[in-house]
Amino acid sequence: MSEHQPDVPSGPAAGRTAPRWEPGATDRSVLEQAVDAVTVRRVFGEAYETDGTTIVPVARVRGWGGGGGGAGQEKDSSGSGSGVGYGVRAEPAGVYVVKGECVTWRPAVDAERIALTLGLALCGAAALVGWAAVTRRA
Repeated sequence: MSEHQPDVPSGPAAGRTAPRWEPGATDRSVLEQAVDAVTVRRVFGEAYETDGTTIVPVARVRGWGGGGGGAGQEKDSSGSGSGVGYGVRAEPAGVYVVKGECVTWRPAVDAERIALTLGLALCGAAALVGWAAVTRRA
């Protein structure tokens, strides 16, 4: 009894299908999907050409996973178990721009990371000023 889930583009190449768990899938097939999810095909997208320039999109891809097991019997029942899970995160890193024999790297701007860094720096500066004011009075 499997529900159809629509294919959602993931990674830099739209149109690729994301691996997904199917009810009744073996642990081995889930692991094979996890390995396939973190391959170079997920990092480098389909190159395309525009105005004589080739663009190659690039992503940062991270993966993690875990598994389980089990066996044994308790007094009035038998035991068993199994389990596997994984996760993948992909985010844009930038693009390679190839024009003639010249290759340049154009990084993607991550506004969240910039805002977080600035916020942490401001909090650290405020804490330092507060600490300096307290110790100066003492």
